[in-house]
Amino acid sequence: MTTAELLEWYATISGIVAAIMIAGDFGRRVTGFGFILFCTMNIAWILWAQSQEDGGGLTWQNAILLGVNAVGIWQYLLSPKNRRKMKAVKEAVKEFEAREAERPA
Repeated sequence: MTTAELLEWYATISGIVAAIMIAGDFGRRVTGFGFILFCTMNIAWILWAQSQEDGGGLTWQNAILLGVNAVGIWQYLLSPKNRRKMKAVKEAVKEFEAREAERPA
């Protein structure tokens, strides 16, 4: 298998897995890692497209999507503001669950 073929299959499979991670709504952390996986997919597609004679469109598309996915990583894993928000949400959920557990059925 050539390097180009490996890049193509890695990009294909990682894109599918990343889409499942994000669409599955498994939590912010999994979604953030899905965006990381999407970034590696974008890089693989860029490298693959550069090995083709007419890969300019795919290169530009994935370069732009790499930037979009980097924003996703920032929003879901790195942003201090969003991390504080999620901590507050988790605490509120714990309080709600404790109150619900005390309520009669």
